[in-house]
Amino acid sequence: MSSSDFYAWLKERGLPDEAAIRLKAVAEITAEVGKRVINVGKMILIKIMEFAKAHANLAIGIAIGAAIGALVGAIPWIGWILSPVATLIGVSVGALAGHRLDKADAGTPQNSGLVAIGQDIIEIATAFFKLLVDILTLTLDAKVLRGI
Repeated sequence: MSSSDFYAWLKERGLPDEAAIRLKAVAEITAEVGKRVINVGKMILIKIMEFAKAHANLAIGIAIGAAIGALVGAIPWIGWILSPVATLIGVSVGALAGHRLDKADAGTPQNSGLVAIGQDIIEIATAFFKLLVDILTLTLDAKVLRGI
């Protein structure tokens, strides 16, 4: 997929121009491995999009929490003080709620209480660390890079 096709695909998904342009710039990041040029940015974005598709409600919950933090940061005089706390709480609650919705969509039985919240946090952390390992493996694995 060329970078212009990638930009068109992002626009079809409903992203604003500014976000699509920035993601297109990330997709154009390359690394030279031997005599080949590898589109590292595009590979990373594809992994992140696969994660977002697999954990759609989790991704939406995190985005809503981050937006809440940004909105709180816009409050005059005290926004800069409250914004980090609001972002932390908003992202945490959004991630937990989104993860529980993902589990409900998958038909996984859910428990309630503090133990269930701890289990959900562990599952979320496991999913994010798996994404990180996938990205690092993809970008550092010489066998994959040689095959591109």
